[in-house]
Amino acid sequence: MARATPRFLAVTLGVAAVAVPLVPAAAQYRMAQVPIGLRTGRTTLDSLARLGFEVAGVREIAGALYAVIVVSPETQGFAGPLTSAVAATPAADTFHVYQSFDKLGTGTRATLEAWAAADPAIQLDSIGASVEGRPILAVKIGPAGDDPARPNVLFMATHHAREWVSTAVAMKLIRWLADSAPPALLASRDVWVIPVENPDGYQYTFTTERLWRKNRRLNGDGTYGVDPNRNYPAFWGVDDLGSSPSPGTEIYRGAGPASEPETQAIIAFHAAHPPVVALSYHTYSGLVLYPYGYRTGELAPDLTLYQALAGTDVAPAVHDNLPGSTLTHYHPGPGWHLYTTNGEYTDWAYRAHGTIAFTTELTSGCCVNGLYYGFDFPDDSVLVEQVFRDNLPFALGLITAAGDLRGTVGASGVAVAPPRFESLWPDAWLALDAAAPRPLSLTLKTGTGQTSLRSAQTDSLRRGTVRTVWRTDLRADTVRALRADGSGVAAELLSLAGAEPLDAGWTGWTRDPSPLAGGFAWTTTVSDTLVSPVVDLRGRTAVWLHLWTRHRGSTFTPEQRGVIQFSADSGVTWSDVSVIAGDGPSWYPVRVELPQAGGWRGARVRFISEHDFVWSIDAVGFATDAPAAFLLLAGPGDAQVSENPVRSDQVVISWPAGVGTSRVAIYSFTGERLREATVAAPTNEYVWEALGAW
Repeated sequence: MARATPRFLAVTLGVAAVAVPLVPAAAQYRMAQVPIGLRTGRTTLDSLARLGFEVAGVREIAGALYAVIVVSPETQGFAGPLTSAVAATPAADTFHVYQSFDKLGTGTRATLEAWAAADPAIQLDSIGASVEGRPILAVKIGPAGDDPARPNVLFMATHHAREWVSTAVAMKLIRWLADSAPPALLASRDVWVIPVENPDGYQYTFTTERLWRKNRRLNGDGTYGVDPNRNYPAFWGVDDLGSSPSPGTEIYRGAGPASEPETQAIIAFHAAHPPVVALSYHTYSGLVLYPYGYRTGELAPDLTLYQALAGTDVAPAVHDNLPGSTLTHYHPGPGWHLYTTNGEYTDWAYRAHGTIAFTTELTSGCCVNGLYYGFDFPDDSVLVEQVFRDNLPFALGLITAAGDLRGTVGASGVAVAPPRFESLWPDAWLALDAAAPRPLSLTLKTGTGQTSLRSAQTDSLRRGTVRTVWRTDLRADTVRALRADGSGVAAELLSLAGAEPLDAGWTGWTRDPSPLAGGFAWTTTVSDTLVSPVVDLRGRTAVWLHLWTRHRGSTFTPEQRGVIQFSADSGVTWSDVSVIAGDGPSWYPVRVELPQAGGWRGARVRFISEHDFVWSIDAVGFATDAPAAFLLLAGPGDAQVSENPVRSDQVVISWPAGVGTSRVAIYSFTGERLREATVAAPTNEYVWEALGAW
């Protein structure tokens, strides 16, 4: 049945509903700009995504922010006045760097066939066929055959047809590996490259429509195309923000999970050659993303491994050396830092095969009339080579890591963390190697004794890291240390605060009545700095910063971010220890490693919101992986404290007889050491004159 075509479409974006004329359906794909209006206009971006637009970027022009979207003939009705719409035209297939899939002699298919015929280090195979019957080509570089003793490593490109630079980088990677890779490295790995996952759409961008994104499936309503990177089975269609059920949209997920032959080919390849690590190249934004992407706040059990390989904003794995680029490095983080996606490749590969899978959004570059290149990256061999060279260390790091994931050091220089607690309160998050014994219970050291928790939720994959989460359900002022029984892993809270009335000494930001725990959290919607009081950490080692956070921002505006700084000298000097960026509206824990200077009488931390970054934090404190809380008393039993918290002027601390000489240390809740004493045997009691309640 024919549908009536409205003359106007009203779309709610953030705070306003704007009616605008529909553009005739005969119009071509275009890059268009929609005013956001708000510096923190995440609601606007989400609204555009729900309509099925691909939000390709954010630009600031004359002080105003605009969302950059791709407008197709099926999505012509959109909100706000159209600004700087640029119609896309078919490519003429006369480029130097970029080559279509089908072009005789120099096309992608012909080039791969010629390389394989001339070089025994390059083997070419088809792993399936596209909707229109084109082969999905996989290249293996190195020794022939598939040896189970050699770990598989996979690089892919061009899920999305218009992202030409991703194809060029994949082709350059094949050639570099065959010509220049260390022979011993290739001899011990099975390295695969699939340079064009979506050959039909890629060819279409050269002959008909430059900005085409999807495959060339003819949908039931007369529209064309399924987004291959929304068609994988993992978390397929869990919501309509990370993918769309509407066939005419840019992020249409298909009629069902793995409905597309291109997706089926990748799934079959993984079944035959399960990769240990994988990387999917996309454009553009300058990001290194990893699972999860389907829901905000979800963190992979292998988070420490992902962080070691991709690096951090303080120590990134990929630097951006492109002339004129507005970025210095690619931002690493979970996929939802960009926006949520479901049915996406890396989430599927990680859940289905335990593959440590990444998405690299290659740099947007700069400049054309002061704006970044975006999808229209220049056909310039020097610029494309620079993009490849910037990303090569990360690619080599993944190939190397495939041999020993736990013992690897990433291209950033970050090493994989040992088993450890990632959070202590209000949830205890424990990360252990999957091969290690699973703890059956968690012992909590409190001010008045010990308690054991056995109920826990475990997120387990086939290999890698197991994360176990306990809900402690105890007041913050009672939890002091945690031990995962049977694992050898323990940690101690040295201080903890969360904008509560008794959390004195903090300056800056405001109190938010929507906390993670307790009654309040700290929050800011403007550029501001939150500074902690001084905490005495003398004698402590393996100290780290404990916090939970949530934030609203966009990786398209990297200048909007939160910076965490640490001082060991009461705030005289500061050093950057972490950066929080992108979108993260759900609470999640962050563990920040600190410089191990020792002798910290005046430890202090501050949180700096830049360019009106919207940011909240809670459950902030110092913790240590080398706690003495479970080791102070040798022998059976436990210390008994006459009262805790202290409200009188005398406290009696006692322990079982026969322990021997003991050390007693007394701390305030902010971690200040108030008293330390050595009690010689056979005495098993210490009386502390508190000199007034505290």
